[in-house]
Amino acid sequence: MSRLADIAREGIPADVDAAHDAAERARFVEAVSRGAALRRGGAYGRLDAWLRSLGISTVLAERPRWGLALAGAAALAVALVVLWPARRLDYAVEGAPVAPGGYISAAAGDEVRLSFTDGTTVALSPGSALRVAEVEATGARMLLEHGRASLRVTPRPKARWSVEAGPFAVLVTGTAFDVSWTRGDGTLRVDLHEGSVTVRGPLAPDGLPLRAGQRLVARMHEGDVQISSADAASAAGPAEGGPSSAQAAQPGAAQPGGDDGAAVPGDAAEPGAEGDAGAARPEGSRADGSPAGAAADGAAADGAAAAPSWAKRVAAGDFGSVLAEAEQRGLGGVLERGSLDDLVALADAARYARRGDVAQRALTATRKRFPGTSHGKAAAFLLGRMVDDGGSPGAALAWYDAYLAESPGGPFAAEALGRKMVAVERTSGRAAARPLAELYLKRHPRGAHAPVARDLMKP
Repeated sequence: MSRLADIAREGIPADVDAAHDAAERARFVEAVSRGAALRRGGAYGRLDAWLRSLGISTVLAERPRWGLALAGAAALAVALVVLWPARRLDYAVEGAPVAPGGYISAAAGDEVRLSFTDGTTVALSPGSALRVAEVEATGARMLLEHGRASLRVTPRPKARWSVEAGPFAVLVTGTAFDVSWTRGDGTLRVDLHEGSVTVRGPLAPDGLPLRAGQRLVARMHEGDVQISSADAASAAGPAEGGPSSAQAAQPGAAQPGGDDGAAVPGDAAEPGAEGDAGAARPEGSRADGSPAGAAADGAAADGAAAAPSWAKRVAAGDFGSVLAEAEQRGLGGVLERGSLDDLVALADAARYARRGDVAQRALTATRKRFPGTSHGKAAAFLLGRMVDDGGSPGAALAWYDAYLAESPGGPFAAEALGRKMVAVERTSGRAAARPLAELYLKRHPRGAHAPVARDLMKP
């Protein structure tokens, strides 16, 4: 019976029409109750053909007197297939004991390995801790308390796996990825090697999908989510129609705290298609804009060729070296001649390092020199966010309006509209902000500012 159930599960489609199923079941019951003679075109014949289609050899045609008994057994088997629960996964742990509640802690010098019965494995790095909260037939839910885990999830139909780290959740079906969580600074990092995952959390309530080769870094304290590509970071310039090697801030990202400076809107960006490639540096040129020939003799001397790109350093949290190198080159020269990648990375490094003056200049240069690119448009939102966080919500409105006009469907659209709503409430009162709250709830009912919008809608 167990083998029959397994075969039926594999052979019966999951989307059987309910009306058709009910009609065929009624015909089958009627035929059995009448004791109809077995014939190839009758109900028993249809049952025999159905069982043969599932790879089950029957004796209905050869031994008609067994027909009624086998028909009843087949009906019972079908009922068991429907009602019998799928077998729950199990797992074994190597390298550490499993405490009550599924808690597993790796010692400082040892790696711990979890092996599930479907072939999925989890390698827990030394000094890390994880709890297996739930295990079902389709997958498991794990809580990464701190540290790093490497998962290789076996692809299966209807598989459901998740790794929760702090307020974030990584939703998986079948893939290979590494996830790390640092409780001290509230940083999540996901490196996706194969397949795809979705990351959800306070900074991405609607979920951020990742593709193979991408890295996500979410910083709760700064309120920022970044996605970067190792391949793109090593390229000479930004890819056509996509983000540059510097990390692209994602939809739903909240504001980084502590930015200062008071920018005022400059010239509005010229209209352009969202995601235009923009003005990447010419092929063969240096990052500071000088010709490659001028760098050929000096590359070995200054070590520039061997140094990681600014985008890679920002992704690794090395903001200081980016700022130091920009000042060594000459900040004015970088702003005037640097590539789009370098301007974006410099602005990010300055914001995270609390250098609002440098961030403002880099963002302004991005808008001026690359007005039609997605980064040029996003700079309007980032400048508005800096002004807003600096205590000038009224001045920030012009930047939010500029971004929403240039990128109504851009990655910061929800955040820009939500911040505009709050800024209008602070400067003009609840009544003035209510139409924006209604618009926000219509466009982003699950957005980060939805609770504020619902409150504003109250009488």
